[in-house]
This record gives sequence, structure tokens and C-alpha cells, in this order.
Amino acid sequence: MKRATLGIATLASACMFAVAFAACGSDNGGNGDGGDGDGSGDGTVSSDGLADASIFPCTDDGCTPFPPLGTTPCAPNVLGPPKLVYPTDGLLLPPNMNVLEVQFVPPTGAVEYEVDFENSITDVRVVTLCNAVPDVRQGPSKGCGITLPQLAWNDIANANRDGDPVKVTVRATIDNTCVTTSAENVNVSFAKDDLAGGIYYWQSATFGGIGGTTGGIYSHDFGTFDPTPTPFYTDDTSGTCVGCHNVSRDGARMSLAFDDPDGDDEFGDVHTAVLDIATKIRLSTPNGGKLPGFQTFTHDHSRMIATTYSMTQKNAAFAVFDGDGVNLLGTPALPTGMQGTQPDLSKDDSTLVFVVPGKVNNATTISSTGDHHFLGGSLYTASFSATNNTLGTPAALLTAGTSQNFYYPSFSPDMTFVVFNENADTSAQNNNGDAFYSRKARVKIMHWPTQNGDQPLDLGALNIQDGLSNSWPRWSPFVGHFHGHNILWLTFSSNRDYGLHLTNTGFDNCYPPESPAYDQPQPLSKQGVTYKNCAQPQIWMAAVNVDSDRNQDSKDRSFPAFWLPFQDVNSHNHSAQWVEKVNNPDQPDGGTCAPTGTPCGPDAGAVVCCQACCTVNNVLQCATCIN
Repeated sequence: MKRATLGIATLASACMFAVAFAACGSDNGGNGDGGDGDGSGDGTVSSDGLADASIFPCTDDGCTPFPPLGTTPCAPNVLGPPKLVYPTDGLLLPPNMNVLEVQFVPPTGAVEYEVDFENSITDVRVVTLCNAVPDVRQGPSKGCGITLPQLAWNDIANANRDGDPVKVTVRATIDNTCVTTSAENVNVSFAKDDLAGGIYYWQSATFGGIGGTTGGIYSHDFGTFDPTPTPFYTDDTSGTCVGCHNVSRDGARMSLAFDDPDGDDEFGDVHTAVLDIATKIRLSTPNGGKLPGFQTFTHDHSRMIATTYSMTQKNAAFAVFDGDGVNLLGTPALPTGMQGTQPDLSKDDSTLVFVVPGKVNNATTISSTGDHHFLGGSLYTASFSATNNTLGTPAALLTAGTSQNFYYPSFSPDMTFVVFNENADTSAQNNNGDAFYSRKARVKIMHWPTQNGDQPLDLGALNIQDGLSNSWPRWSPFVGHFHGHNILWLTFSSNRDYGLHLTNTGFDNCYPPESPAYDQPQPLSKQGVTYKNCAQPQIWMAAVNVDSDRNQDSKDRSFPAFWLPFQDVNSHNHSAQWVEKVNNPDQPDGGTCAPTGTPCGPDAGAVVCCQACCTVNNVLQCATCIN
């Protein structure tokens, strides 16, 4: 058994990384791990006969060695137990996530705490004072939190890859003579493989901020130790809002929507450009920028398939562009009367899955404001030829019933499942079952290829309950393993509460009402308002068993979800899109800008008027296109 004790007084002085070890502890000439656990530094073992790990004594005033196991429990009238709030029980975590905050409500009178991680091979103990957890809604803190030092994470995660669960408890003391222990049963496990790849996600607003004026596209590379948000393409001072985006699997191309900052969700003022991710240069603005909606790329970004909501086909066809979005290579039509949106291409580029919105009285339910609003969506698939830029005959994958709406489909990278959202609430309160940010959205999966009798599989542990707007699920790019099963990670946005940081319960989505039943201009009451009293979606992630064996369908294939720790909890975070490799530019912005109205760069052929033209890596590009 490995036993480690790490003393921490405040997060600011925590032994977070190797560079801080000299200030937090010493190995007395030992092996560099901070000591051997009994304080001698001579490589001996402690009195229990077990090899001990590092001791990092706390040097801040008020922090003392925590009472050992076996200390007399405090009487209930002397000190109650702490309440462990986060993490939640049953989590499966990537062993290279590297960041975990343990949050707990302290008992009245407690002065010091120990967070313990234990199983048959692990005994890691982190001593801390109460580091107050900030409340996103700017109320008083509800409790304490401790972010694990990197070495503590390493000791726990690496020793338990593909192993038994590790039990998490919090102990509290009032005067070091007695101890109370949290009663919650919380166990976390670690997958066998590191999580590779990364995500690009949309940060749409900050707490109290006006929609459309803050945020942008941010990224995270799971191969790094950086626990902070990484800006990729953020809103500029001109008031341009960037948000909806799609990326190629290889991380080379992004279709990115530019909007004005009026806080609405209408497509009439949206312009879409194709970016080279490595340089952020705008390669094109397909169809003069009038190509909002949804796009998907081939695995090597040689083709981009787009919806035609803003083109003459009006969703009766898909548009196939080259990967730079410059040349329109084809517009394969769908069968007469069929409209398609939200396409996703399989990793082998052979199959397209998409949504066919329902009709009412033989009229489309696609909103006049954009094809992100519709009712009664069914899922279809069609073969795709990247050689001929054509689609095969569509076949129904999942047909919506009277009260169902299926949308946001995506193939798993191993082609074993399709993930999607289902909204089964057609009440007026939920915009008659509209697909856009549904309050009742649940994440479900379907076997691929399907067999007779296959039905959607609900991911109960991931969804938790109805009413959380569990939206836009997307698969991680590589298959991992846990306890002999294939697993993939699913990211999705959700309005669930996050520990002691964020309470969403009781707050509505507060997004504009441009549903199919509300085809009116954005009301003045929604323009320029803040989202202070609204639910704040966050990006969550959960592991899913993707073994093709249908015998496993009788039990829940999902694990509980955890909050992704690199995002800004004070912001609204949505629409995580995965890539196999993050290709962020170093400093792509800047350069010498030409006067307003100068055509320049690869945009000049399709966009002749730019707000500014900048030289980036010796290439002219439009900084902000206005037409």
C-alpha cells in the first residue's frame, strides 16, 4: 500500500507542480519524491510496515499534522461530519485528465480537513484548510474545495489504471483530538488508456455579460497539463460574435459562423467562413458567406458537406465543397419532398447521417430563422462518394413518432454506434418539441449498422434526469479500454448543477424564442440583456461502453458525467467539437492592416469588402468580413 500525506493551507500555496516542491517539502537527498513518509528521508518504512510516499508538511500558519487513522470520533454535539459534494459516485476518469477538485461542505467549528483516496493499493491523503469555493452567481460561498496537486493525481491515477475504484472521503477535526468523516459513498475509477485528441468549444457569454459580446471559440488539448481555457478565436472589439463551428477530424479546418452581437439565434445575420486552423486564416466564405447551418468534413478535410438552408436548394440538397470551401463540387439532391440538416460524416467517409425534419400539414417545420429549429426530426443515412461528390439513396435509421424529435446525430469513430439527442416533450413550455436547446433533451445511442429490433439506448447515468438540456453530444476520436470493454468519451453541454460552484436548478435557459412556432423578429426585450438570472450550460463528459455485443444493452452503457475542469465556470460553454489533433496557432493575429474596404487575401475572390486586411505569416487575409 502506498501512503502519501500532502499538507496544503491554501490553493495559492499548494504544492501544485514539481517546481513548487522545494517550498513544500524535501526529500533530504532521497529519490526526489519529497521523502519516504516517516520524515527520516532514509528510505525506511513506517511503523505499519508499508512503504510510504512523500510527506509535504504544511508551512502556513494554522495548518498542523492531521490526526492519524484511528483517532477518536468526535461526539455529534462537538463536531458534525463534512458533506462530500463533488466528485460524484461512480465516475470513470481519463488517467491523464490531471485536474480534480474535491468540494465539500464543512461542519460548523471545523478548523482543518483531510481528503483521502483509498483502496487496496492506494492511500493518498491531502491535508488542507477550507479554501472557499467561489459561487458563480456571486452569492456567499457554500463550502470548501481542494484541487489535487499533480503528484497526488499521478499517485492515484497511474496506480489505478484499469483497476479497482478508489474511495474518496473527507475527514474534519476541531482541535486535533477527535475526527469526523463524510458519510457519502463516493468511488472513482480510472480508464486504462490516456485520452488523446482535443476539443474546440463555444464560450458564448460570461455571468452578467450581454450575449454576443463576450467569449468565442476556445480549445483544450488533452495531451497537455494546462488546466485553463485556451482561446482560439475570440470576439473582437468590432462587436462580431463567433460561435457555431464544425471541425475536421484531423484538426486542419474549421467552419465558423460570424454574427452580430444582438443575442439572437437567427441565421439572417450570420456569415460563415472556412478557416485554416493552424494559422486562423480565412480560406473562403462559401456562397458569399451565406452558408450558415451545419457542415461536416471528410477525415482528411478534402471535402466539406454543408446544408443548403441559405442557398436556393433550401435543405432539399446538400452542398459539397472542397475542404477549403472555395469550390462548389456538387449539390446532390435528396428525394422529392425530403429536407436534410445536421449532417455528420463517418470516419471512413463512406456514410452520412443526417436529420430529416418533420412536416405539419405537408409543410416543413424548419423555422424561417434557420434549420437549427425544427420539429419531429427523423434520422437517415446515405452513402457518400468523395470521388464523385454524390449521395446514395437515403435510408431511415430512426423514424420519429408523434411526440419525438431526433437530432444532432454523430457516428462513433469505430462505426459501432450513432449518438444523438431526443426531445420527447411537445408541450408549449418546451417550444412544442423544438430541437434547439431543448429543456428535455436526452443523450441516446443506436447500434450501427442496425439490426431488426434495435431501439435507441438511453444513457441513464449520463443523463441523470429530464430537464437538464443535455445537448449536442460528440464522441472522442479514439477508442479506449476499461475492464475489458471498449469505451469512448462523450462530451455534451448541460444545465445541471456543478458542485458548490454553480447552481442551475430553478433557472431557465433564457435563450431567444425563435422556434418554428415563433417566426418573428428578435423582440426588443431580448436585445442587449444580460444572462444573470439564466441557467449557465457547461461542458460535461462521460465514458460510454461501445462494445458491439448487444447482450450488454440490458444494462446502462454509460458512466456518470464529470465537469471538464479547463473551462471557465463563470461562462456559458457549449458545442464541444472533437479533433484528433489540436493545431492551434501561436500568435496568428496582428500584422499591418490596410484601409477599410480593401479586397485582400483568399477572401478577395468571394468577399470584396473587408473591415480590415492583415498580413499574417506573409499572407493577406480579411480580418473581419462584412459582406
